Amino acid sequence: MARAGILYSHVAKAAAQLTAAGKNATVDTVREALGGTGSKSTIAPMLKQWKAQHEGEVAAAGAGVPADLLEAIKGVYDRVQVGAQVQVEQLRIEHQLAAHKVAQAAEALREEVRQLGIEREALKAELHSVMAAFAREQAARHQDAVAIAALESEKAGQAQRLADRTAEVRELADQLAQARRQFEHFQEASAAQRQDDKHAYETRIARAEQEAATLRANFQDGREALAVLRSEKAQLEHTLHEQRDAAREQARKLYEATEGLTATRELASSRQFELEMVVERLEHAHQANERLEARVSELEGENADLKKKPAAASPKTRKTKT
Repeated sequence: MARAGILYSHVAKAAAQLTAAGKNATVDTVREALGGTGSKSTIAPMLKQWKAQHEGEVAAAGAGVPADLLEAIKGVYDRVQVGAQVQVEQLRIEHQLAAHKVAQAAEALREEVRQLGIEREALKAELHSVMAAFAREQAARHQDAVAIAALESEKAGQAQRLADRTAEVRELADQLAQARRQFEHFQEASAAQRQDDKHAYETRIARAEQEAATLRANFQDGREALAVLRSEKAQLEHTLHEQRDAAREQARKLYEATEGLTATRELASSRQFELEMVVERLEHAHQANERLEARVSELEGENADLKKKPAAASPKTRKTKT
């Protein structure tokens, strides 16, 4: 058992003395230097602690180096340690600079990634905008198709109304021809019966005047129908002008997106041709009405002549009867 009272200072002193003498400090040599006292289990941890604190001295003693040389070696070792620390510090600074550069590069990379994300979002927004514009173009084309169908329907209705007006004008012409035949028959009958019955003659004159009034009424109806046709012609021209302007505007907007406007231009050209045909028919109807007016004027002149003839023939008739 170890003697009570052995302290670390005793072990440290003995180890230092052994080391200064160039001997290796072991548990046995230290115990021997202490006079053979102390257990190895007590000395061993204290000696280990001292060796940890004096590694250079222990190493020199183990190599059999003298004390003065050991001091010189310790000075060189200290200078090497200082130089090593300086190098370590320089390496640490360089490492920090490199880490800072890496951090900057990482930050630049993150910024680039963020910019790419922004560009990606912008491209997505542009794609949505293009898709929305395409949808609007499709809707506009659908509206154009609906408008064209409505114009086709309106065109068919106008053509039907024009046909109805043409039939009415033809009917008026037939009525005028019939009236002319009736008037001619009336003239023949008046010539045959002028000497026999003055009252019958006056009755026929009244009938002729009534028929002339009917003709005038029919002629007035024809004029009104012609006015309606002219109004419809003006409306057709106005509608065609608006449609042509709308088609040109649509052609300007959709020229690069679709080739469907070619059909619209052809439709406008077809409508122009149809309008020209309508104008030509209206001109024919106008000429027919002018001929009707001339004929009515002739009939009115003949009626006036017929009215004068009985007045001139009356004295002769009275003289013959006397």
